[in-house]
Amino acid sequence: MTNDHNDLYIGGDSYGPNAVGRGARAVQRGVSIGRAEAEPLAAALDRLRELVDQHSDRIPEAARVKKDIDSLDNEAHDADPDTERLRDTINRIVARVGMVGTVLAAVNEVRELIEAAFTSH
Repeated sequence: MTNDHNDLYIGGDSYGPNAVGRGARAVQRGVSIGRAEAEPLAAALDRLRELVDQHSDRIPEAARVKKDIDSLDNEAHDADPDTERLRDTINRIVARVGMVGTVLAAVNEVRELIEAAFTSH
């Protein structure tokens, strides 16, 4: 909800960056994979898991998506993460969730966090 001053008020849970107004773009920076600062990624992965559970009736390969999320989580928190493997896993998840918009948005949030972590190094 916004007011006349374009302030943003969020109730409940909000994961990731938020933006308000025409042309606004929210960007999250400074995510480090494999260290304590990786909490935004952990939260995004947890949210993705919840959404896959909620929409599993619309995702034919929901069980495989859950395995991919676990694999993504493990690889992202490895001491020497394989960026190509992370990207391949994200792409596989995107293909498997199909056009379930809410889940696809959560996958894209995870993708952005991972990309930000590896392009900043």
